[in-house]
Amino acid sequence: MLRSLLTLLVLSRALAHPRRLGKTPSFDSSSARETPTNFSMVSRVYIPYNTSDQALAFGMGAAEQVAYDHVQKYAYAVSEQGVLNVIDWNDVANPQVLSNYAFDFNGAKLTDIEICSSQGVMFVGAGAADTVSNGQVHILSTVQRSSPAKPTSYGTLATGPLPDMILPNSDCSKLAVANEGEGEYESELVDPQGSVMIIEAADWTNPTAAVTKSVSLAGYTDSQLMDMGVHLPLPLDAMVYFDDHSKWKDDLNFSAARASYSSAMNLEPEYLSWSADDSTLFVNLQENNAVAIIDVPATGSPTLSTISGLGLKDHGSVPIDINADDKACVQATYTGLMALRHPDAIQAVEVDGKTYVITANEGDDKGYGDFDEKMKLKDVVNDDGTVDGDMVGMTVSASARSTAMAVSAVGDSLRITVGSTAINYTDPSAPEIQHIVAFGGRGVSIYEHGTSGLALTWDSGDQVEKEQCAHYPWAHNAIQDEEFSPVNGHLYMAAGSKLRETLDEMNDPSKDGCADGGDGKAGACPLGQMVDDRSAKDGPGVEAIVAGKACGSLLAVTATEKQGTAFVYDISNIASPTLLFVKHLSPASETKNPGVAYADGTLGEIDPEAMIFLEDAHSPSGKAGVMFA
Repeated sequence: MLRSLLTLLVLSRALAHPRRLGKTPSFDSSSARETPTNFSMVSRVYIPYNTSDQALAFGMGAAEQVAYDHVQKYAYAVSEQGVLNVIDWNDVANPQVLSNYAFDFNGAKLTDIEICSSQGVMFVGAGAADTVSNGQVHILSTVQRSSPAKPTSYGTLATGPLPDMILPNSDCSKLAVANEGEGEYESELVDPQGSVMIIEAADWTNPTAAVTKSVSLAGYTDSQLMDMGVHLPLPLDAMVYFDDHSKWKDDLNFSAARASYSSAMNLEPEYLSWSADDSTLFVNLQENNAVAIIDVPATGSPTLSTISGLGLKDHGSVPIDINADDKACVQATYTGLMALRHPDAIQAVEVDGKTYVITANEGDDKGYGDFDEKMKLKDVVNDDGTVDGDMVGMTVSASARSTAMAVSAVGDSLRITVGSTAINYTDPSAPEIQHIVAFGGRGVSIYEHGTSGLALTWDSGDQVEKEQCAHYPWAHNAIQDEEFSPVNGHLYMAAGSKLRETLDEMNDPSKDGCADGGDGKAGACPLGQMVDDRSAKDGPGVEAIVAGKACGSLLAVTATEKQGTAFVYDISNIASPTLLFVKHLSPASETKNPGVAYADGTLGEIDPEAMIFLEDAHSPSGKAGVMFA
């Protein structure tokens, strides 16, 4: 849930040849020079969630995704309420929301926004009211500095179900679309196949002339994908178990999904990144712990090259904090405990002629009706190593039993997957728990792209969790999100009964709230009172990643999802990055809940999902920086 934009700047030199903003950086490591030692906030602006400049409130998703036109110096934010807002950044210290230029999509489910400054157009992704029907991409004019006017629509392009991300290539001749195809469960499971589209056009102001080329992900069986290291949250054999043999069999209906099953129903494209030469598109499949690699020729049809599993993090050697009860930073290792990296954002870079993909390893899962891939360890394997009675018919291997018992002694509420990486469903009537596998890599990884796919080059290990705790112990594995909104606030008044009940509990000191929310009154807890809340889940939940050049070096910037802590790495030596510094984006959150901090103007980016790296030639200040939302 995103609320504001923030620009943070580091000293840099001007580039001789500005590139399209967002183009994949290419770097020669022999040219690396000094590195920044810190960054500072230059400006922040709060965005209305609808077309009124008075519609300012925490929790309303006013800046769900953002884009920046570096030529005209306007930023754009799309909201969860289906509104596009325009922000004038010509005065870098005093950005202004231009409410008279706001564009209302009439409640459409907006997913992403991208800019092509050279053509004066923007692309806005929009899903249908549900996640299983086809969506579209809106094409609009951008605001021109010489003759500013409200954006106008040039038309739309059809997409598949839930176009979660859109991304032009470097010259804006092609637009990639990630159709997530997220399933829905009402009376039965409907789960469309995930897919990718490459849309080509010489003139985006005439979308009727655009040519769409689709790339299917359906060329593999479940067994082939699992052999490739791809995680399947609900493979066909698991569907059979949960539908016919499990405790929940009378409450689930997977029959239609089983009858029409394709492995691509498990594959959900969510994030995109182009190679520097635009010949390769990397497609993140978050729930699958994998990246699809698509070859995109200058002419002709794009093809799926391969799908690369991203491997597991071994917490037998990498320390992890899984105890949510001690309210302290206590990391330890556990033999046999693994974790799916499950990255959200990915970022391609080119260093010394080789292509690498950086991943922000957040953690994610799938659930349909009474099926939930994510379960507490104690609900799968008891503290004594026996299989919990709810997991009807399952057995547990000796190694998994040993791991489960060791982990349970410290944190038996650790969330683990019951998907394909952990459980063998070959016999759906008697699955075997073979591994104990948690969610989220709690850090950053770098993979080299080669002929056989992606190979791990570097992983941050326990650095993110450890360094966040060292610098900001009050933010350690803590959480702030829209559920911390105030009772009777904008979100509360717009919410249904279920969300209102949650907000009531989060603001009630006798339940999940605090006696002092930061203003001397009872309310939702500040971040500093939520330490360890995510330790048994996904920890810091690293979500966003961007890269670019500053001070003559190649930098990567990442941020934690629920705490709002940014980490800046020098990746000039791609095989051995250096953590330069750690910066919390909302210091006020230590003692104030988000509603209080928003009201007094001190709330920063506690949930930075969208980030833009602004090299100095593209930055409104002339110095390199990062825009957070």
